[in-house]
Amino acid sequence: MGNTCVGPSAPSERHSFFNSVSLAVLWRPAAAAHAEPSPTPEPTPSTSSSTSSRAPDPVTIPDSEHSPHSSAAPNPNGKPKPKPKVKRVQSAGLLVGSVLKRDSERLKDLYTLGKKLGQGQFGTTYQCVEKATGKQFACKSIAKRKLVTDEDVEDVRREIQIMHHLSGHPNVVSIVGAYEDAVAVHLVMELCAGGELFDRIIQRGHYSEKAAAQLARVIIGVVEACHSLGVMHRDLKPENFLFVNQKEDAPLKAIDFGLSIFFKPDEIFSDVVGSPYYVAPEVLMKDYGCKVDVWSAGVIIYILLSGVPPFWDESEQGIFEQVLKGELDFSADPWPSISESAKDLVRKMLNRNPRKRLTAHEALCHPWVCVDGVAPDKPLDSAVLTRLKQFSAMNKLKKMALRVIAENLSEDEIAGLREMFKMLDTDNSGQITLEELKSGLKRVGANLKDSEITTLMEAARSVRSVKCHSSLCANYSR
Repeated sequence: MGNTCVGPSAPSERHSFFNSVSLAVLWRPAAAAHAEPSPTPEPTPSTSSSTSSRAPDPVTIPDSEHSPHSSAAPNPNGKPKPKPKVKRVQSAGLLVGSVLKRDSERLKDLYTLGKKLGQGQFGTTYQCVEKATGKQFACKSIAKRKLVTDEDVEDVRREIQIMHHLSGHPNVVSIVGAYEDAVAVHLVMELCAGGELFDRIIQRGHYSEKAAAQLARVIIGVVEACHSLGVMHRDLKPENFLFVNQKEDAPLKAIDFGLSIFFKPDEIFSDVVGSPYYVAPEVLMKDYGCKVDVWSAGVIIYILLSGVPPFWDESEQGIFEQVLKGELDFSADPWPSISESAKDLVRKMLNRNPRKRLTAHEALCHPWVCVDGVAPDKPLDSAVLTRLKQFSAMNKLKKMALRVIAENLSEDEIAGLREMFKMLDTDNSGQITLEELKSGLKRVGANLKDSEITTLMEAARSVRSVKCHSSLCANYSR
């Protein structure tokens, strides 16, 4: 799982997406699950100069009135909305059992923690070994001091409940147990050590449309299973699919249900969640239901077949606008050589009208993804693998950048910044300027250089992972 961006490719293999995308787009947090963390990049002389040469644009703060866990999006009314009233909890006073609402055995009596696998805003994931059996698992430890609001606590409870609810599905990571002590809530789950979806494809070095259809069937199948059980994932993306092990026939499993929610038929949601490349247009319009997962799965399939996302721009706001208004492009390579059946499925999954969009069950029954379906077993253009490698490498670079920023801030600075982002927007405009950020940092005692503040703001500008609480956008998601 390399972390270095690939060098320039041949003109025929280089897609315009890679020429126009800016570093700000890359610096958007992704869920750190069971995958190995990327090593901290070595500093280069150009790093500070590139981030401090100009003042960045103001940071847009999420304005959803229904949830503190929301990300910036176009406001169709153009009017600022009042900030939600968030009830805070005294994190130091969260007693044993206060999150799980029950007594639990002590994690350290049952498991031995091993190496760190990944880290997010709320939790750190470790490899662990069950003492009684010697079996290996993954343990996500969520620090209780970071559960600042009642909503944070409820999010953890709901994530555990949803994982138990989906338990037993062959393509969903299994939860083994949940434990709580004075300092953390621990989720012990199946260890997925086979790497991310895109990395496996790249490592194989060969790829066919039939192989893409098999992966698509798994992804859509997870969506169909979730929806049949009344669960909306809301953050489907390639990083949230891991292989169980390195074997050729290893199962692919969905992970990270931190943004998932239970829903009822025809229930409408309005909090803006998800990741820019994969977010459905109705999410940005704050009026959506479960078909947002079908859209996200359609985006993943588009990338599996072409190596680039269907809607992109050099800024996150531009990506949102493309999601809302852009047209699918099936004229550029490699689409002319891809089967009409594949294009038909993608087109129907990425229909902007959710009422006309396929349901997950309908997509699963499409002839292109059916077992022994019509997907041809011919190799895809080699440019697809090249682009996929570039796209994956850029996302890893983004995660490294966010990790460098976050690891240079203390926990007190992070907590203060989270509150400051809400506090500074005194006119409810949804934006704060660089000078306001500098002033706020001084008020909370965060001693950062001007270049570091500028870097922080550039990163925060593009962060929309919803676990950043309205938001400290300077650290990565859970």
